[in-house]
Amino acid sequence: MPSIRRAVENDVDDIHRLLEQRSPAPFERRQAIWRDSLAQDGYAAWIAEVDGQAAGFIDLYLFPDVSHSRTIGLVNNLFVGERFRRRGLGEGLLKDAASYCRQHDVVELHVWTDADNTPALRLYEGAGFARRAVLLELQM
Repeated sequence: MPSIRRAVENDVDDIHRLLEQRSPAPFERRQAIWRDSLAQDGYAAWIAEVDGQAAGFIDLYLFPDVSHSRTIGLVNNLFVGERFRRRGLGEGLLKDAASYCRQHDVVELHVWTDADNTPALRLYEGAGFARRAVLLELQM
């Protein structure tokens, strides 16, 4: 049976294995960023497990927005391992993240995905997200 819980520092190995499926990176670099992220106010992450095995991950940042004069949230990563997809894990992770945002008086939660990622768009729109803006990216 799937379970979702807040991620902790010791989850870095599992999170690394999951994220390697999408964006390979050296473990040491990912571990350092993971530790730095966990130490930041406004950062939160969850891990979904199936039969004790890491199956999905979501993390987000909360930060003040001068325009809204309130806090907004940004989903940074939402990833479910390929063999665990279409079981409701992404929806569960997103619900936990949204609940956390409500508890912290967040006025808006933002997420982005590739324009052709139909399954992700379906998930987000099904959760109430609306297409509202265009994200532009400058590679550095």
